[in-house]
Amino acid sequence: GAIILHRGVFCEVRGIQPAGHGRASAGGFEVRYRELATRKAREMKISDKDKDVATVITCDRVVSPVLYKDEAAGKVVVADAEYNEVEVPLAQLGDAAPHIDAGSRISLLMYDGEIVKVVPPPEVADVVQQSQRRARREELQTRQEARKAAAEHVVRPAGADPVAGRKRQKF
Repeated sequence: GAIILHRGVFCEVRGIQPAGHGRASAGGFEVRYRELATRKAREMKISDKDKDVATVITCDRVVSPVLYKDEAAGKVVVADAEYNEVEVPLAQLGDAAPHIDAGSRISLLMYDGEIVKVVPPPEVADVVQQSQRRARREELQTRQEARKAAAEHVVRPAGADPVAGRKRQKF
């Protein structure tokens, strides 16, 4: 999504929708976004009367090779266009950090010389996405099995059977 600068923090917009319903709507929008430095998901309401505005920014994309990864210090060191070492926090890579090794090429989104976002290579992004989908599928499957097991232990009243002479029970 679009990258915005809100209160000095770079954020990526995940979704936007109108705020309010019908005539009672005061206007404005609900914006779902993720803070890029901390990777925290947040929401905010924006109206045309707000003084606190978010600015949409355009970033420059730089593809850089990874020189080495220092897990103890929590950083990845990449080479920029002039072959200078640039340190990138591992936290900005998120779940892709364990899959990044020396020699990988990562994309850096820069704004005014500051690293805004780090994008892993497509093959690493695919591996991370597949593992997240697998974990989500397993989580949903265990929930479904738990619900089935709980439903089997529920005692239900016998239904009406006119042939056997049973009447419907009222609760």
